[in-house]
Amino acid sequence: MRGIYSIALGLALSAAALPLSAQGKMVQVGFGGGMSVPTSNVKEAFENGVHGRGFVLVDLPGLPSLRFDLSATKFDWKEAIAGGPTTEGQSQVLGGLANISVNLLKGPIRPYVMAGLGAFHVRNELQTSGEPDETNSQMRFGIDGGAGLAIKIMRLEMFVEGRVQNVYTERGLIDTKSIQTVPITFGIIF
Repeated sequence: MRGIYSIALGLALSAAALPLSAQGKMVQVGFGGGMSVPTSNVKEAFENGVHGRGFVLVDLPGLPSLRFDLSATKFDWKEAIAGGPTTEGQSQVLGGLANISVNLLKGPIRPYVMAGLGAFHVRNELQTSGEPDETNSQMRFGIDGGAGLAIKIMRLEMFVEGRVQNVYTERGLIDTKSIQTVPITFGIIF
């Protein structure tokens, strides 16, 4: 977990050291959050979750932009999967991603697409009355892709985006080989 934070901090500091371009900002920072909808086999185990996201966007003239994301997602387990009414569970997923982002149009309204890969720390907690709590955590590889729309308002940009994230796991507390979710994010870019 410290490795993800160290890498993210290093990327953020490196990006912050880049100069601003004459036409606009070469480096931007964004924050957002929203709902994460589980799909595939995972929707049988998880309720809809919430997530937060922060990123550094590096605009390279004539090339696709580079985007470095950190995200945190939390899901509650459905009772049927967790084992009954006296059982509660939750999963937390921390992710660090490197993405390529391509603007489809330039201007005050900017649609874009993105794709990337990264590492995800998945932590599952199960609490059953009368038994010791069970915790399982693992670091896994994952990919994601999606599309978004940014709208420039004065000096800021508001954005909305949807992604498909696939975190590859082994069979464990959740009987599936991957955790696939669709995070919908609303936020602001400085």
